[in-house]
Amino acid sequence: MPKRPPVFRPSGWKPRTAWARPASWSDPRKRGRAGQRDRAQVLLEEPFCRHCLAVGRHVQATVVDHILPLEWSRCDERWNKQALCRACHEEKSKRERAEGEPIDIAAQLARLKAEWLGSTT
Repeated sequence: MPKRPPVFRPSGWKPRTAWARPASWSDPRKRGRAGQRDRAQVLLEEPFCRHCLAVGRHVQATVVDHILPLEWSRCDERWNKQALCRACHEEKSKRERAEGEPIDIAAQLARLKAEWLGSTT
């Protein structure tokens, strides 16, 4: 007695290959579980909005924001992320869209990384 029924396939059928990210893929954003894990880690490390804390308010952070937008910096590292409340995130995003991309992205990334590494050592 067979263990499973026969599989009927049309002529010319070929097994599918698993999806893989194309070599030309240029999106640096972490997706899926890796992205969720990073977001949870940032919100755990910074439970309050960074901008609100700077002015003395304690507002719960709900959004993980790229300090230098991912579109400009291509950097999805922890040192380029901050926890913000929804209002501060919307205000920051609106300001960045109005101002446009700065010229010295590489210098700003280097400064952020140096500040982060200096504060964690």
